[in-house]
Amino acid sequence: MSSGLLDFFTLEASEYVEHLDGLVARSRGGVPDLEGCVRHARALRGSATMAKVSGIADVAAALERLAHALQAGALQWNDAVRGAYVAAVDDLKILIRGVRAWGDAESRRAAARAQELAAFAPAASATGASAPSAFAFLAGETTELARALAAFAENPVAPSAFALTLQRLRALRGIALLKDVPPLPEIVDALDAAAKTFELGGAVTPAFRALFAAAAAVLADASAALTRGDRPATESHALTAFAAAASGLGGSAAAADDIVPISALFPDDGAPGLVSATTTPPTTAAQRFRLEVASHAEHLRRLVADAGMAVDSATRERLARELGGAARALSRLSASFGETDLATFFEGQRAQAALLAGAALDALDSACKMLSAPHGKSTADIALALQGAAPPSHQAPPTPRPSFRAMPAVPAPVPPAAAIPRDVVDIASLAPDGQPSLVEHAASAAAASGDALSSMLERGIVGLSGLEEAPLAEPAEIAADVTVPIEDMVYRGRDALDRAIELRDLMRQSAGAPDPALLAELFDLLELAATSD
Repeated sequence: MSSGLLDFFTLEASEYVEHLDGLVARSRGGVPDLEGCVRHARALRGSATMAKVSGIADVAAALERLAHALQAGALQWNDAVRGAYVAAVDDLKILIRGVRAWGDAESRRAAARAQELAAFAPAASATGASAPSAFAFLAGETTELARALAAFAENPVAPSAFALTLQRLRALRGIALLKDVPPLPEIVDALDAAAKTFELGGAVTPAFRALFAAAAAVLADASAALTRGDRPATESHALTAFAAAASGLGGSAAAADDIVPISALFPDDGAPGLVSATTTPPTTAAQRFRLEVASHAEHLRRLVADAGMAVDSATRERLARELGGAARALSRLSASFGETDLATFFEGQRAQAALLAGAALDALDSACKMLSAPHGKSTADIALALQGAAPPSHQAPPTPRPSFRAMPAVPAPVPPAAAIPRDVVDIASLAPDGQPSLVEHAASAAAASGDALSSMLERGIVGLSGLEEAPLAEPAEIAADVTVPIEDMVYRGRDALDRAIELRDLMRQSAGAPDPALLAELFDLLELAATSD
């Protein structure tokens, strides 16, 4: 356990024990304030549970059961009960002072005191509540927080005076059960986010006070449900009011700064500025865009997943705001990199995403999945896919192993052109009777234009039909493909070494880590260089 946590626990637990001691002292032998006894004993139990001091937590739980039994009338306040109560409070003071050196003696003392209290109020029948102990703890904490928040909304205090309440609020986030009890996680997160601005010196605006008052009402309802052993309601007037208050507080936040091109910061007079583009940037604009957009895309996908599981109105209200903002942020980011198609897509889906429309959420999730893939499609392909068009297919580059020569394509042998006597074919005879020949077409085409040119071309194309009956030359036979031995295409010996030197120089000129494909080819070339021609 960290020293800071122990320091905080010692201060907090000592305060709770002093309250318990004061309640008995002020009663002057009579029945103390049982509601206060329950409240401070429960708070001590929760603090000890968070600090993992189980012995003190057991004694505090026994005191809480004792107070519940007195409230229910199952136990009467008398000298024996008062003696056990006072002895437990005195032992708690000793145990808290010795928490840093906790050992077997402290464990035995705590166990004996808890057992003595259990004789008056056994754990199985102390409260008669059906809720598990974790729910009972949440019920007590939400009750205390609801009171503190309502008091703050009515009469705001300085951050230092409100620090203890905020610490207890944030301590709830460490309880694993909290996420299974909606809408409590949403309430705690919203209050924590709002309190940060207050702690940093922000003004306590009417919207801020309205949020705390609405949260107090929701927490009070949740505490009552947990005390009965029920789940808090996910739809209620209090939750609707809280969602409206959270929306009003979030709407007052300043809008995000516009993205301004750096070129707009300098006069457009052609003179050199303070910043100039490098001739060999380490990454391209497309690569920088994929790096920037990945985190935004993953964040939006998480919001989409959360929206599918939201069951209460407060959570849906918050996710609706965040989804609209995340879609707008992706639209602005895409536009700043010149990805106008993606920017248009995200901006078009923003309004529907803010309404938690299923089709818009599915489209956003699909787009963000493609954008966050480390080696996925290009942005152009993604934009086409989002528009419903099939992106062009791209084949993976061939594996560079083994390394082949960059050999020119072997042309098929062409037979020598036969000399065609002029009297073999009369070009003029290719035109149908009464139609001008192709030569006449060519001679007059240069002077024709518009409709005359179009008509001339149509008549000239008709004249080409004569080539089927009287071709200009006899068809030549094309030889079969020439077979090239694989050995002639592979680098060997000195050629392989020269090629390896070329790759080495190429990798030296490139920035960043060498391409794995080039490295693989270089290693293969070194092996081939050891082979003689």
